Amino acid sequence: MSWEDPSSEIDGLVSTLVEIRRDIHRHPELGFEEHRTQRLVASWLTRLGYTPRECAKTGLIADLRPELHESGRTIGLRADLDCLPMPEHTDLAWRSIHDGRAHKCGHDGHTAILLGTAAILAHHRGQVGGNVRLIFQPAEEGVDGGGAKVMIAEGALEGVDELYGLHNWPAYPSGELRVAAGPIMAQVHTFEISVRGVGGHGSQPQDCRDPIVAGAALVTALQTAVSRGIGAQGGAVLSVCTFESGTTANVIPEVARLTGTVRSFSEAVTERVLDRMREVAAGIAATYGVEVDLALEAGYPVLVNDAGCVEAVERVARAVGLAPSSTALPMAAGEDFAYFAAELPSAYFFLGAGREGEANPGCHHPDFDFEDALIPVGMRMFLGLVRDRIEGAA
Repeated sequence: MSWEDPSSEIDGLVSTLVEIRRDIHRHPELGFEEHRTQRLVASWLTRLGYTPRECAKTGLIADLRPELHESGRTIGLRADLDCLPMPEHTDLAWRSIHDGRAHKCGHDGHTAILLGTAAILAHHRGQVGGNVRLIFQPAEEGVDGGGAKVMIAEGALEGVDELYGLHNWPAYPSGELRVAAGPIMAQVHTFEISVRGVGGHGSQPQDCRDPIVAGAALVTALQTAVSRGIGAQGGAVLSVCTFESGTTANVIPEVARLTGTVRSFSEAVTERVLDRMREVAAGIAATYGVEVDLALEAGYPVLVNDAGCVEAVERVARAVGLAPSSTALPMAAGEDFAYFAAELPSAYFFLGAGREGEANPGCHHPDFDFEDALIPVGMRMFLGLVRDRIEGAA
């Protein structure tokens, strides 16, 4: 069995890793609650000769060759552990046993990929000319600002030279790898708007200040924050995603509440959109005689890929038989790998999971399930990156 070509070892692990992936899927855990998953990962790593260390409460980090941490290069590989607070609509044998919790983004598969990678690396520990930091991160899905920030604060990246992460993506065809240098995923803001008017009887609107009418005008006017506030450069999305007001058919309520999200790929564009939102809110308040309170909350920053790391991903992709492409990137989804990428050279890439001629429910859809065929593909990518960035840079 060769460190240069561990194909037979990968193939021999796949069935076990699929069982593990489906077990994690069946027992999903929300961010910073991944205790069972953490125990599973720790047990696997310990059996392989690693010394896993708890990080960010329910996360883990482990070094392949800690004795080379100071004298050689350290390449980091990251997987996310948490599920989403949403239902599962499949009838799979391994469907979630917990109502309202489900692995609908594929983190169960990402974890299985890194577990398999850890096993191959452990078997060839003496042949790897540097250290590999395995990072199993909790709470990617936005709980308390994301688990990456906590891991960084607790030293997960100390001594790491470069970091790589991956994500399955059903909208991209199987056999393709998507990656791009520079901004690849969006900066995220969420907003909540309260429109407070004067309520009354539905038959006497002249005596009221209707928050529903003002709120409806606000929804329409907010669309100009991008379409008329940015210009030709574009690069932003503003979506109003909830609108709640009233309780009965003959009463004009006092309050309407709206929530939504803003996405962009630069701080300057984000600030322009947020400024326009404030202007629009003030204008609607004056026009309709209501109070409009706009609350903004910053989420993940722009995820920026390092050009050199992206070149390595593309090089390894071609070597393992994948077709690298930057089509449809950047995307407006957010990802807290962005915090890692702001600290050191990094690359985040997508593995296509779409099967031609079949329905491919996307991530965060209740019918989604991770494509198990991606487990060996992801392992080949991670192992290839370790060889390329440790052996190739030596």
